[in-house]
Amino acid sequence: MNLYSLEGVQQILGGRRVLDLEKLELEENKSYALLGPNGSGKTTLLHILAFLSPPAHGRVFFRGKAVDWKEKALTPLRRRVVLVEQHPILFTDTVLKNVSYGPKMRGLSFSAQKKIAEESLELVGMGEFGPRPALYLSGGEVQRVALARALACQPEVLLFDEPTASVDVENARRIEALILKIRKERGISIIFSTHRRLEALLLADEQIFLSHGSKIMESHENIFSGTLVQRGERHFFLTEEGVEIAVHTDLCGPARLWIHPEKINLFSRKPSGFEPETSLFPGRVLRISAERGKMTVLVDMGLPLYVRISRERLAASGILPGDRVSLGFCKEAFSVEKKPESL
Repeated sequence: MNLYSLEGVQQILGGRRVLDLEKLELEENKSYALLGPNGSGKTTLLHILAFLSPPAHGRVFFRGKAVDWKEKALTPLRRRVVLVEQHPILFTDTVLKNVSYGPKMRGLSFSAQKKIAEESLELVGMGEFGPRPALYLSGGEVQRVALARALACQPEVLLFDEPTASVDVENARRIEALILKIRKERGISIIFSTHRRLEALLLADEQIFLSHGSKIMESHENIFSGTLVQRGERHFFLTEEGVEIAVHTDLCGPARLWIHPEKINLFSRKPSGFEPETSLFPGRVLRISAERGKMTVLVDMGLPLYVRISRERLAASGILPGDRVSLGFCKEAFSVEKKPESL
């Protein structure tokens, strides 16, 4: 049985269609990443999946049963599915009372509330923060307390809207590790939106790409959306992940960049005399697999990049998963396409 099934779902906001999904099925006990640029419909979809906003058209099924969007029918569903917002709001009370709120609303005894809240805070590494005022937490701490508050509700499904977008790198890694831990230890189905392909690759069993409210197929590797900018006589492509790459083009503005996987130089160490320096990037090998008669190396360079080389070259390099490497790009490695105005 599917966890969710959506049929002909559309959402209209401000007279504009912001979501248009002919069919979408999400399975139980899996994690899904919703990917796409701002305005692609990710948050709108999460609000529908959390039973917070009914669609303008179409039907939503949860565990095989059609959702009745009357308030009385939604209350029990909202106890089974919890959404952690990108910018969570905590009560001006102690951390423990914030996390105890869900169990309290479910009518549990005071001792049960306290026990569940303390266990949830321990799980996210915030056990000693219970008596502290929530008002004085850092951004990363607020995000972890919000996660503990969601876990204290003992949900079947956890939804996250950009779980690491508003925190620093250190806290982002902590939150990613926590999501993986929750999936492993609790078996909770997880659906989250993100701009970061590496995060999607790390945390999700399956990735769903949205563009202008519709599901699209990503049919090629190493395709990135971003913006072309000019500085002096040089042009740079700034990806949505924040990686800046020098490219040869006369274009400016919103664009897509394709980096050819077979035209990337992979080095086990930084080569001497490689020019220009801006075409050389450090990275870390995440995975190596055999595909289509060649070896595909997945590298983290601030975004997930696929490199395809022969078995002989890979063996000669001695590169293994986890190794630090250097990636070299010549101008033939890039294809740049300006986005049409309709995109």
